[in-house]
Amino acid sequence: MKKIAIILMDTGRHSEGLRMAAGLSLLDDKVDIYLLDKDFNVEDLSVIENYVSIIRTIGIGLYSNFRKDEFGFMHTVDIGRKFAEYDYIIPY
Repeated sequence: MKKIAIILMDTGRHSEGLRMAAGLSLLDDKVDIYLLDKDFNVEDLSVIENYVSIIRTIGIGLYSNFRKDEFGFMHTVDIGRKFAEYDYIIPY
C-alpha cells in the first residue's frame, strides 16, 4: 500500500484533483487531500461538492491550512512535515 498526497493549489483544477483522489483510492492506497491557501473555485462548485461528498464517504483524509468546514485544519508547517510520510505527492 502506497501513501499518496494530493495538493489542491491555486491552479483552477480543484475538481480534477478531487476526481483523481477518488480514483486513486480504488487501488487500496492511502490517499489524503490538502487544500492550500485558497477556497475552492466557484465555477466548479457543484461538481466539487459532489466529489467532496464521495470522498468523505470513502474515508479519504481532507486537510487545509485555513478554516474550512469539510476539512481538518492543519498549520502550513505541519502540512510540510506530514509530506515526508508520503510515497507520492501530486500537485493540482
